[in-house]
Amino acid sequence: MAKTASAKRKNVLILVETSRGYGRDLIGGITLFATEKKNWNMFLCDQISASRNARWLNAWKGDGVIARAFDANLKNFLREFRGAKINLAADGKEFPIYVRLDNEQCGRLAARHFWDRGYRNFAYFSMGYTDWSRYRYDCFVAGLKQFDAECFLCPQARRKNSETLPTLWWQGLDDSVFAWIESLPKPVGVFCSYDNHAFYLTNLCSSLGVAVPEEVAILGVDNDESLCRTTNPPMSSIDPNAHTIGYQAASLLERMMNRETLPPLPMMVEPSSIATRQSTDNIAVNDPKLVQAMRYIRNETARNIRVNDVAREIGVSKGTLNNLFRRHLHCSPIEEILRVRMEWAKELLRDTLIPMTEIAEMIGYQTSEYFSRAFTREVGLTPKQYRFSCQKNVGRTRNLPPKNDEVPEIPPYEKTRDHVG
Repeated sequence: MAKTASAKRKNVLILVETSRGYGRDLIGGITLFATEKKNWNMFLCDQISASRNARWLNAWKGDGVIARAFDANLKNFLREFRGAKINLAADGKEFPIYVRLDNEQCGRLAARHFWDRGYRNFAYFSMGYTDWSRYRYDCFVAGLKQFDAECFLCPQARRKNSETLPTLWWQGLDDSVFAWIESLPKPVGVFCSYDNHAFYLTNLCSSLGVAVPEEVAILGVDNDESLCRTTNPPMSSIDPNAHTIGYQAASLLERMMNRETLPPLPMMVEPSSIATRQSTDNIAVNDPKLVQAMRYIRNETARNIRVNDVAREIGVSKGTLNNLFRRHLHCSPIEEILRVRMEWAKELLRDTLIPMTEIAEMIGYQTSEYFSRAFTREVGLTPKQYRFSCQKNVGRTRNLPPKNDEVPEIPPYEKTRDHVG
């Protein structure tokens, strides 16, 4: 008996970068959908390699493509391809937007993240102008409106076609960026267009002696652990829920290949959360002695330091240190030490597979039972529950009608000839 069109295995090409955590998470969501459907033959090629082999690429005759097409070669390929196709790098002009991150929510999350840490000065950093980076800036500005706060935009973010950073970032040290950093009122919370630019800014501040996060707190987008955990200090970042973006893109492609009507588009995916690391793990204060104390606490957490150690390090009495913390932070030095330890514990639970007993010992608890009780009291979850909740998963989405100035109207799939072979 012949198989029906819907039961026939489909050949699907994935053209997504594998060098970045965001791309790898997209691929993870796509493969999860394909594993559930069990009717896809997937062919994966890194977008850079594909672009360099245009002749091979143009010979593809499969059923569908999911790509992140930025350059001319990949865009030309998608224009000519007659099967079902989704460009996850679309801007809504040449290629329609089928599924995308809810950048409005990212802007609100970033604004609230800085505000709750006491920051009252805000800036946005990008190494170049693109439609998506400018839109992310607009969303951050909108998020700050609830606090009647302004945002300083770096000059580089206005330069078109200049977003590419050198492979060796230190070869591209930009004096104009440092001049902009110097001009900002301190302390300042800086939201970066994505992790690559946050990585550049964090390393630049470190090389120039600008204290992160005490003077400049830095937040990125993508939660690319290969970048976030290699800077000093490690970078905080918004997790864009790329698994879900990939999964939903795959589900839409399946419907397109089956000639089914699509839901209202674009499909909006909410960011998962903010992975808080040391680049924003700070409470903004202007007292230099308190800044010195907080930096010492953060840098020496692994040594299980005490309040006396902090007072001795900054050259004040224990009573003076306590008054500093009470006046500016409304907490005691030991409470701040414990808070930093718990944030470190959360980072270890979220980003590593270190056993609970070792984590307890690392942050100064004699037994894992004491650690578990303290962690549960502070966080509201047991360490095991917290670790499980941070694992990658397919999260929520919401369908919103397209805005006239954002995405062109997209009719039901079976009526769009440009997608059908």
